[in-house]
Amino acid sequence: MTEDSIRVTAGRPTSGGSHGVDDGPRRRSSGLPIPTEAIVFAVLTAALLIAGALADNFDSPAVWTNITLLGLAYILSRGLVKRGHGDDGL
Repeated sequence: MTEDSIRVTAGRPTSGGSHGVDDGPRRRSSGLPIPTEAIVFAVLTAALLIAGALADNFDSPAVWTNITLLGLAYILSRGLVKRGHGDDGL
């Protein structure tokens, strides 16, 4: 092997196929067509709606407030994922 065939960047070997440019850390795919956060969001939203419909002491405004907060948490989690891995001190 020659030095051009394998390059080491930050202790991790990368192929020289991209002219030595490291594409960054590879993300693991869950194999699902949608993010797992979306699945959790949908399941929790359905659970809140069912609980609101069945429980006598859980009123409608509380259900929609909780769904709104859940949606806000989902949006924030997607933003953090898209921002990066948190290596910048966040």
